[in-house]
Amino acid sequence: MTMSSMKHESDELEKEAKRLRRDTDSTRLEGLKVRLDKALQDGLKALLQHPTCINVLFSVTCCGRCMLRFLGVRDYEIYELSSKDIKEILSRYLAETPPASTTVLSQTDPEPVCIACVGTVQYAEDFVDEIVARINQEAYITTTFNMNVTLPTSTLIRNHSISIYWHQHLSAYPISQVDIKEVFKLLISWPVERETGLTLDFSSELKMQVSINHEETKDDHVFLSTMKESGLIIKSKRENRKTIIVGDGRHHVVKALTSVSDGRFAAVGSVPPTAVATKPKLESIEIMRESVYMGGRYLKYSRDVSQTPWSVGTTVLAELSVSGIICDTLKAAHRADDYKFVTAGREDANVRMLGNGRPFYMELINPRIPRLPIETIMQLEAQINRIMPEKVQVRSLAAIQPEDTKVIKDGEETKTKSYSALCWTSKPVDQTMIDAVNEYTKKSFYVEQQTPIRVLQRRAQMIRKKQIHSLKAFPLEGHFLVVHLHTEAGTYIKEFVHGDLGRNLPSLASIVGCEADIMELDVLEVDLEFPPPSCLK
Repeated sequence: MTMSSMKHESDELEKEAKRLRRDTDSTRLEGLKVRLDKALQDGLKALLQHPTCINVLFSVTCCGRCMLRFLGVRDYEIYELSSKDIKEILSRYLAETPPASTTVLSQTDPEPVCIACVGTVQYAEDFVDEIVARINQEAYITTTFNMNVTLPTSTLIRNHSISIYWHQHLSAYPISQVDIKEVFKLLISWPVERETGLTLDFSSELKMQVSINHEETKDDHVFLSTMKESGLIIKSKRENRKTIIVGDGRHHVVKALTSVSDGRFAAVGSVPPTAVATKPKLESIEIMRESVYMGGRYLKYSRDVSQTPWSVGTTVLAELSVSGIICDTLKAAHRADDYKFVTAGREDANVRMLGNGRPFYMELINPRIPRLPIETIMQLEAQINRIMPEKVQVRSLAAIQPEDTKVIKDGEETKTKSYSALCWTSKPVDQTMIDAVNEYTKKSFYVEQQTPIRVLQRRAQMIRKKQIHSLKAFPLEGHFLVVHLHTEAGTYIKEFVHGDLGRNLPSLASIVGCEADIMELDVLEVDLEFPPPSCLK
């Protein structure tokens, strides 16, 4: 199937799904039976010129819904008829002299599990209650949902087998079968719509993944690995103290089926498929909404708060973190599973962040509440600022778009920062030293910085060339002075001051002509416009 035809079929499915709002009453079901009869009479004339095709389907243990799939019926609403109702209508089109193997069940006979869908399409509605319960439990704020399904790999093998069986008994197979996943998806989505009031929308940001398992047929595909031409190589390996099987994913099996001739498949595999004794089971329901983003700027007034939780092994090096103070509140407000905290650079735990704050954004993962009113966001900002106002506060909190986060990444290369550093020198500070520093008040220069010794254990050794836009020194008593710096982003300020054993040239120490060290450091400004002004309105 080409990409364009797949898109067309997907569009048709979505159109059908949006159109159908209904109750499963007897009148409606009778109408569906009439539509099926009409579809068989008008839409499948070419196929029904060979009525033995119906006999072929009745000669195997195939459910009514799969019979429709193999006949190419694309009026998807008809599939809501029960398997027995469909079979009763199809039986009218049996050849006058059906083969001995043809079996038509009465409405009271128990129906065996379908050998084509292993019961997935046949009993699709059996999974609905559990899906609805999960949706109600999660309580997402939404009006739509998107449904994706994973069916047992054995359905690939078994549908292929029935196609071969069809060819063996008929001279032509004029209509392509309907995709089993699309039928199953709609059969569980429509009742979910009715039960929850949500609308199936294939572009919805709320995505459900329903996985069905059928233990009895889980090894149906293994025989393909015995045929060299299939290219299917199944291996087991140890991972995280568990044995896992690799190489047998659905895409591997699909590729193998296209590489093996029908004759070889029939010789080694089972045509038609073997009988099935058990029904499938619901393996998992995963619900995930697309992330939402919050942005703002934070100020850190304390020298004992790290930007993110800081520990080495089991030793906690900083009890408090900026991300912990800010993000837990926002995570709870959105009822999100988790979050990612991203900032425009970072400062050490013992460095204050002053001025208008450091830009940050927070990705909220799988939020149940995607959007908050501006009034609520303002209340959250005030709530955060009451947690530890003497240590961390936040400004300009706003909901932002995913594309707005690019500003933070791009700013790593373009932004500048301003600092205030309390410095010590081995000689008493005099006017000559102050003048030497202030020579660079309006004159920029470059420094070459090797990877600092203090971070060598986690960062690669390299030389970074960074621009110092300006320096301004203010003398204090004795051996102390304050230096204001305006620098390119990514400059190691501490190493610039003391020289890092000669690994940073030039340095403040080399400029003043004696040893120098930094006692305290404050970030005064991060020159980056964020959040975007449009988000703050």
